[in-house]
Amino acid sequence: MINKSDKFNDLRNRAEELLAEPHSSSTPYSMDEFHDLLHELDTHRIELELQNDELLKSQKQLQDITQEYIELYNFSPGGYLTLNSEGVILNANMALASMLGVEKQALINKPFSDFVLDLDQDVLYLYRQALLNNKFAQNCELRLRKNNGQPLWVKLDGLSRMDRERHDLNLALTDIHQLKETQGLLSKSEANLRAIFDNVLDGIIKIDEHGIIKSANAAIESIFGFSTEELSGSHISKLMPKLDWREYEGQLTSHKNGGKNQIIGIRCELESLKKDGSLFLMDLGISQISNGEPRCFLITVHDITERKQTEIALKQADSRKNEFLAMLGHELRNPLAPIRNAVQVLKTQGNINPTLDWCSRIIDRQVSHMARLLDDLLDVARIMQDKITLKIDRFDFNEIVDSAIETCHPLTQSRQQELVISRPDTPKWIEGDRVRLTQALSNLLNNAAKYTDEGGRITLNVMQEADYLVIKVQDTGSGITPEMLPHIFDLFTQADSSLARSQGGLGIGLTLTRRLVEMHGGTVSASSAGNLQGSEFTMRLPLFNAPSATRSLRPDAGSSVAKLRILLVDDNADVTESLALLLQIQGHEVDTADCGLKGMEKAQTFRPQVVLLDIGLPDISGYEVAKRLRELPETRQAFLVAISGYGQPEDHEQSKSAGFDHHLLKPIDHSNLSALLTTVIGQT
Repeated sequence: MINKSDKFNDLRNRAEELLAEPHSSSTPYSMDEFHDLLHELDTHRIELELQNDELLKSQKQLQDITQEYIELYNFSPGGYLTLNSEGVILNANMALASMLGVEKQALINKPFSDFVLDLDQDVLYLYRQALLNNKFAQNCELRLRKNNGQPLWVKLDGLSRMDRERHDLNLALTDIHQLKETQGLLSKSEANLRAIFDNVLDGIIKIDEHGIIKSANAAIESIFGFSTEELSGSHISKLMPKLDWREYEGQLTSHKNGGKNQIIGIRCELESLKKDGSLFLMDLGISQISNGEPRCFLITVHDITERKQTEIALKQADSRKNEFLAMLGHELRNPLAPIRNAVQVLKTQGNINPTLDWCSRIIDRQVSHMARLLDDLLDVARIMQDKITLKIDRFDFNEIVDSAIETCHPLTQSRQQELVISRPDTPKWIEGDRVRLTQALSNLLNNAAKYTDEGGRITLNVMQEADYLVIKVQDTGSGITPEMLPHIFDLFTQADSSLARSQGGLGIGLTLTRRLVEMHGGTVSASSAGNLQGSEFTMRLPLFNAPSATRSLRPDAGSSVAKLRILLVDDNADVTESLALLLQIQGHEVDTADCGLKGMEKAQTFRPQVVLLDIGLPDISGYEVAKRLRELPETRQAFLVAISGYGQPEDHEQSKSAGFDHHLLKPIDHSNLSALLTTVIGQT
């Protein structure tokens, strides 16, 4: 096919030939022929000009596209370069120059190896050889040396291009330095986690959702005796035969579905199996550690055999401690009983010598103080075990105020302290335990008396605030330092830390007070302006508008007591003789026995109305004596009173079960005994 340019040239040549030939009459050319020829030539000229315009336009488009590719090449975020077969840089883009921190021209005609770390020269050489031998090669990673000397991790993707004259390599470089640093941190973190996983003292087992063991740490081998290789692929029941995995897996699922995605777990104690076949108790934790599929779980294992043994030992020690406290209370109360009885006998004697009166009052105060210390010591043991029970009644709080004042009167009187009392004229009804609330208020008053100098003043103020009764005990004593104030109600805390310990006490009175008040739904707090500034204790108790039952009348201990036949059974001769003498002075007919069997013999002939019976007798216990007395016709209706140094709640319950009507704690409070005997007279 002849193109337009060739055709135009043919026409032009024909025209030139016509013009060059000499005129001949035999071959004349008409003007029409010349005109047609010129027209055809002009037409083809126009076509050539149009074709030329199209070529120019295409050339311009090609130049624009070439410029775009050059700009894209130079300013692409990735680095690009072209190497010859010897590894010399023929071309490079601006991104590569920026990566290395140099000018682009500084790269041209330089060996690429000049910009690669020495440690990675072999990597570059091997990669170049792979590209020269193959058109494509897998990528590689190496470190470049930046202009500032810092390394730069890059990934190379190469393409080999070869023609007759040359063999070039086109390389694309991707900056992966941050990725490499992140991978390094992750690897380090993973190594640290693995070290923790392997070195943690507790056992850790990873299982799948079917209970198959996937991995375990080194502690598992020391706990169970199995190596990690032996456990891998085994079911968790190999170590925990009693673990119902389906049950726990179901619990984990229900917890998971009940809320947002979060780590969940279950804790329990479970018996496990060691490699040698022995069983041991462990603390087990199960947690789900993945949200997707497949799920996996972590089981943490802690051998609690030693802890359980320690707990058993502590319980045994605590039981022995309680037994010791009870025995201590019993043994210390026994010698106090005859001392108090003897003092009461002395008080009944008329025209007593002033010196003997002074001695009896000192002995009586100190016996009462020792009895209170024993009560506090035993009460704190009950509080620590939550064994204190309240005998709830409704009464006017003025009764508590009167009893507490009477209790602390000997101490305030001996220190010549002024006790100022302010209380409502109308009854303020409280629901609670009379004895325990008296104990709580007495502790506050005694505490104020102990820490107030002789001749000081103590103020007891009782008032109503809304639905609460507020009792404030203020003193002008030594006060409480800011350091001590937050701990004043702590067990065994003593404000007096001097060697002299002139204030005495065990540091448990305020602890008992707080616990007793809280058991009644109230609060107690302390405040002080500081050392030598006095202190104030505030007790708040909920009020009741009116009593739910008729106020019970407490018998007057000083009222006259009619004669009763009283049998006293105790193996302690001092207790028996002193108490018998005191009862006889009060007008009662008394008989005694030093053991349980003799007591039952005398009961059949003496036919007592009241039996004061010691629990710890040398032959048979007082509980057994009480049971047998209830079976005898002569003593079936007698009023049986247990007299013991044991005063724990379980001791009172045991007395009641044995048939006793009442339980008195040694040393006997004679006002309580007189009130009790008055009650018996009223029933006969």
